[in-house]
Amino acid sequence: MEWVDYARGIAIILVVYRHTMVGLQRSAQEVPSLLYNIQEFLVNVRMPVFFVLSGIFLGRSLFNKSKTTLIKKKAATLLYPYLLWTIVLITLQIFLSEYTNSKRSVSDYRFIITQPRELDHMWYLLALFNTSALLILFSGWVRKHPFSHLVFALVIHFASFWVSDYSLASDLLYYYIFLAVGVHISSAVADYDRKETKTIFRYFLLALPVFIAGQLFWFYNTDENYMPTYTAYLLPFLLIILVACFMFYCVCRLLYDTGTGRWLNTVGKSSLHIYILHILIISSFRIVCLQVLGINNIYILTGGSLLLGIGIPILVYQLTKRWTFLQYLFSLEKPRKKNG
Repeated sequence: MEWVDYARGIAIILVVYRHTMVGLQRSAQEVPSLLYNIQEFLVNVRMPVFFVLSGIFLGRSLFNKSKTTLIKKKAATLLYPYLLWTIVLITLQIFLSEYTNSKRSVSDYRFIITQPRELDHMWYLLALFNTSALLILFSGWVRKHPFSHLVFALVIHFASFWVSDYSLASDLLYYYIFLAVGVHISSAVADYDRKETKTIFRYFLLALPVFIAGQLFWFYNTDENYMPTYTAYLLPFLLIILVACFMFYCVCRLLYDTGTGRWLNTVGKSSLHIYILHILIISSFRIVCLQVLGINNIYILTGGSLLLGIGIPILVYQLTKRWTFLQYLFSLEKPRKKNG
C-alpha cells in the first residue's frame, strides 16, 4: 500500500502550507487571498484523511492482536510524543514569547490534558490516540455489529458540534467517525488496490465534479470557525469530506501507479516527524526573516517555510534510521535492529 505514503505526503504538505499562511497572517503580513484560499478550499479534508488512513491500518490488526497490545502501541507512538513535544514547545514559547505569535505562560501546561486545541497543531496526536483507544475498546462491537457501530460514530460526530468549546471531547467525537470508516473499509480498500489504473481513473473523473461542487459548498457555507452556517448542513458536510477522502485515494493511486511524484513517498514516510517539528521550524524561519534579515517578501517567506518545514524533518527522520537512539524523541517503541 505504498500509495498511502503519497496520501500522507499530500496531506502533510497541506498542513505545513496552512500553518505557514496562518503564521504569516498572525505576524501582520499581507497574504494574497489566492495564496490563503488555496488551503482554505481543502482545510476540511486534510486531517480526516489521516484518521481514515490510520483506521485502514488499524482495521488490519484490530482482530489479530489483543486490546492491551494495541493500546500500548498507540500510547508509545502517539501519546508519548504528544506529551513530550507539547512540553518542549510550550517551554520554548514561554522563553521566546517576545518573538513568537503564541504568548505562553506556565499556566498553559494545563492545556495538555484539558484543551489540546490551545496547543496549536499538537492536538492531532492526542485526538488520534483517544479515538484509536476508544475504537480498540469497542473492537468486539465493531466486528459483530458494524452498522450499529457506524450509527454510533455518526451520532457522536454530530454531537461534537455542541461541545466545540471543550476540544478534548469535541476532537474525540468529531474525528471518531473517520477512524471508524477507515477500519470498516480496510478490506474493501484491499479489493480496490487490485483494480487497474484505468478503472481508478474513471472513478476519479466521475468523482471530480462532485468533489469540486462539495468543496465550494463547504467553502461558502462555513463561518470563521469553520462551523456550518446551518445545522442542517452537518450531514452534507460529512458526505463532502468523505467524497474528498475518496478523491485523495484516487489521486494517490494514480500518482503511484504512474510513477509520478515519487518524492511524495519520502514526504509521507516522514509525516509524523514533519507534523511534530514543522511549527518550530517555520516559526524560527519567519522570525529570522522578519526580525533579523528584514525580509518580508511573502513568496520568499512561503517558499522557504515549505522547503524547510518539510525538508528538515525529513533529514531528522533519516538520521533516526542511522542513529536509532534518536527514535526515542518520537516513539517509545524499541528501534528495529538493522538486518545483517
